[in-house]
Amino acid sequence: MRRLGEKKSRATTTYKWLLIGSAVLFTAFFVYNILIITRPQWFGERITIYYILSLFFLIIFSFGIIFSIIALVDETRLIKQLKIENKYIFGVENTFYDLSAFKRRVESVLSKSKSNKKNQYIIAFSVSSIKISSNSFHNRNIMTLNYEMAKFLSELFEGKGDFSHNNNIFGFDHGNFLIYTLTNNEKYIQDLVDRIMNETYRIVKDKQIKIWAQPFFGVKRIEDDASLSVHIEDAISAKNASENNFDSYTFYNAETKVNETNEELEEIRNAIDNHEFIPFYQLKYSVKEKRFVSSEALARWKHPTRGILSPIAFIEKAEKVGLLSTIDLCIFEEVLKDLSEAHKKGRKVLPVSVNFSLYEFFSHNFLETIVGMLQEYQVPPTLIEIEVTETTSQVNKFLSVSVIKKLKDLGIRVLMDDFGSAYSGVDNLRKIPFDAIKIDKSFTDEILTDDKTRALVSLLINIGHLNDIEVIIEGVENKEQYDVLRRMKIDTIQGFYFAKPLEYRYMEDYVRAFEKEKGKKK
Repeated sequence: MRRLGEKKSRATTTYKWLLIGSAVLFTAFFVYNILIITRPQWFGERITIYYILSLFFLIIFSFGIIFSIIALVDETRLIKQLKIENKYIFGVENTFYDLSAFKRRVESVLSKSKSNKKNQYIIAFSVSSIKISSNSFHNRNIMTLNYEMAKFLSELFEGKGDFSHNNNIFGFDHGNFLIYTLTNNEKYIQDLVDRIMNETYRIVKDKQIKIWAQPFFGVKRIEDDASLSVHIEDAISAKNASENNFDSYTFYNAETKVNETNEELEEIRNAIDNHEFIPFYQLKYSVKEKRFVSSEALARWKHPTRGILSPIAFIEKAEKVGLLSTIDLCIFEEVLKDLSEAHKKGRKVLPVSVNFSLYEFFSHNFLETIVGMLQEYQVPPTLIEIEVTETTSQVNKFLSVSVIKKLKDLGIRVLMDDFGSAYSGVDNLRKIPFDAIKIDKSFTDEILTDDKTRALVSLLINIGHLNDIEVIIEGVENKEQYDVLRRMKIDTIQGFYFAKPLEYRYMEDYVRAFEKEKGKKK
C-alpha cells in the first residue's frame, strides 16, 4: 500500500517541467539572438523581423522561468508548512492538504465547472470529537486515527475504485476532514459516508484505538454564488447538527445553523442553572423475589410556569443546541443528591439506573467524572447502575469492554438498553460483560397480539439466561402482559402496571404501601 505523502505533488511536477521547458527555450532564443547580432549576413533582409520575434520570445520565456521559480518556491514553502502542521496533527510528516490548500484546489475546479451539469457538494466529517490536548495518551490515539483516515482518503480518491472518478478533492482543518465532490446521485453520497464509517471502525479495531471514534457527517450542496468559505462553514454546521443529534449525516438547510443567542438555548441554559431538570423514578419489580429491587431515573423538566414536562417537550431542543449531555449529568447529580440524603437519614435505598448517551460514555473523562461525583456525595457505587444502548456498545467494542470493566470494578452495574432492537445483540452479550439486558417497550406492546413477537421475546429471555444475565422488560401496563411474561420466566418488570414514575420523596411511601398490601397485583 502506498504511504501518504510518497506521491509527488502534481503541481510541483508541472512547475518543474515549466521551468525546464522555459529555460531550454529561453536558452535557444538567447543563442538565436546572439547569432542575429554576430552573424547578420545569415538572416538577409528580414533580420529586423527575426530580431524582434527573438526578443519577444526571450521575454515570454523569461517570464515563464520567473513564474515557475516563484511557483516552485511557493509550493515548496506550502509543502514544508504542511509537513510541520501535519506532524502535529497526524504525528507523521506528510503533505495531506490543509484548509488553504483545499480551498485553492477547489476554487480552481469551481472556476472551470460553471457549465458542469453535475451537482457539487462539500462534505465535512470528523472521526472523533476528542481534540489534540496536553494528554499524550489521547494525542497518540487521535493522531493515529486521523493519519490512517488521511491515508485512506488519499488511496480512495487517487486510486482506481468507485470513488476515484468524481473529481474528489480532500483536506483537513481543525479536526474536520473536508471533501469536495461532483455527483448527480445522492446515493453516491450515502455510499461514500458508509465507506468512510466502515473504514473508521476497521481502523479502530486493527490499530486498537482506545478513544471513542464515531464519524458524523455534514453535507452542503453548492447551489449559489456564496464564497467557498461559507459553503465549508455550512457543511461543518450540518456536521455539528449530526453530532448533536447522533445522526450519521445531515444535509445542510437554512435551519441547520444554531443561533447561540436564540430563546430556546437561553431557556434551556437557564433551566440547567436553576436546577429545573430533575429525575422521576420508575420502580423495577422482581418477579422471582416479588418485590421492588431497583428503579430507573427518568428526566423531567420542572418548568416554573408549565409544570412537569416529559422529555418529548425538551429532548429535541436540547439536542438541537448541544446540551443533552449536560442535562444527563444534571440528572445524575440530582440522583446522587436524593440517594445521599436518604442514605444519611437511614432510609431504605434501592439502586438507581441512570441513562448516559453515547457522548458521555466514550468521553475521555467519563470515569473520572462518575467517580468524582460519587465521592462528593458519598454514595456507594453499588447503588448506581448505568444504562447504555446496544448501539453505544457496538460503536467501539474495544473501548466499550474497557469502560464497562472499569465500571464493574468500581461496583457499578451496567445494563444494555433496547436489547434486540439494533445490531447483533447476541454477539454483544458474548463479548461485552453486561450485568443485565433491557427488552424495549415496543416488544411489550405487541406481546398479546403477535405470535412472532412472543416467540422473539421468549428467545431473548432464554439468550439472557444462557449468558447468566438478568433480563428486564419495559412498558408492562396490564396484568395480561405480566402473566405472559411471568410464564416466560422474565426476571424483572418495569412499567405502569407496578409503578408510574415518581419523585423520590414519594417513592419510599409507595414501596411501603405496596409491600403492606402484599403485592395484590401479582
